[in-house]
Amino acid sequence: MQSVPFCRPGSVILLLWLWMVPALAYTDARGEEREKPKGEPFLAEQTMVIATATLQPLTTILNTIEDQKIVYVGEVHDNFAHHAVQLAVIKSLYAREKKLAIGMEMFQRPFQPAIDAYIAGAISEREFLQQTEYFSRWGFDFRLYKPILDFAHAERIPVVALNVRKEIVKKISNQGLESLSEAERAELPAEMDFSDNTYRERLYQVYQRHREFQEEEKPFTHFYQSQIAWDESMAQAIADFLAQHPDYQMVVLAGNGHLVYGSGIPQRVFRRTGYPYVVILNEAEVAQDVADYIVFPQPMESPSSPKLMVFLREEEGRVMITGFPQESVSQKAGLAVGDVILALDNVPIRTIADVRLDLLYRQKGDTVTVRVLREETEMEFQVSL
Repeated sequence: MQSVPFCRPGSVILLLWLWMVPALAYTDARGEEREKPKGEPFLAEQTMVIATATLQPLTTILNTIEDQKIVYVGEVHDNFAHHAVQLAVIKSLYAREKKLAIGMEMFQRPFQPAIDAYIAGAISEREFLQQTEYFSRWGFDFRLYKPILDFAHAERIPVVALNVRKEIVKKISNQGLESLSEAERAELPAEMDFSDNTYRERLYQVYQRHREFQEEEKPFTHFYQSQIAWDESMAQAIADFLAQHPDYQMVVLAGNGHLVYGSGIPQRVFRRTGYPYVVILNEAEVAQDVADYIVFPQPMESPSSPKLMVFLREEEGRVMITGFPQESVSQKAGLAVGDVILALDNVPIRTIADVRLDLLYRQKGDTVTVRVLREETEMEFQVSL
């Protein structure tokens, strides 16, 4: 893997935008107040720069973090280069012959037994994906994460599900914490900290950028509660594993948003454990103290499963075609809106997850036989992926 530059928070310096303003008062070198000419750019704050001499290859950094109990590595979920960085960190730490575990936001805690069975070799990858309900609960193309899971499986590295059930997060987002049943509340940590006002302000900016929250009239309080419950649950999962396995080091894989400034997961784990940690972000906004390191990997083409190029709706154990994107291979093959997909090459289809799981093991250019129910007649079509 090519070396990757990073920036430390001690030397990371925020690059500020130039603002164009019609007129502004300012104080000159003599201490006299003057008015800026209309339209002239000015710096709203002291302008800072990045000292490029501080840039170092990723391999150098990996040698400095080996003694950290927890190594957080952020991601943008659909960026394959970010997952390559995560795998490089995992392999580097594992090569130092320490006991290592991988905590993953991508899996929800009730499905830990299926993850354990897969890592132990007791079930296949296909069974693992079915039993963790990966495609309906996370949804991003599994090929993005497959190299990491392949390595964990080959080396029998424990993988820890960090996430709370998405139904709980969704319910809090819609109706607030008070709407949870006693059983649902028991799935969350007893202690949750809502006191970080700076984090609250950042989340409010996120909330404002999501128009769907305003359209659905979801109050910010509920959104904030759901985010804190999400972060606290993942922090609790990390703390629980390390309490049970104090001789392990953990690499935590999660979205950048859960790690920036340490506000989401890292500080909440530290509150519980006191363990030292380091935060590595991938291609995050450069700002003071946003992380210990920011990595800017070379772009990589993301591996992706072939697609039927159909819009689907799932209801009552049936998967119906509701539309097609432009140049759809399925529409060209003869499939139509309203068709119910029954099978792909005789593999029964009952959910959209079944479709995605089947396509995971196909290659672009393959031909698949799609059996559908059109009104009351079963029909078959050959679709070239």
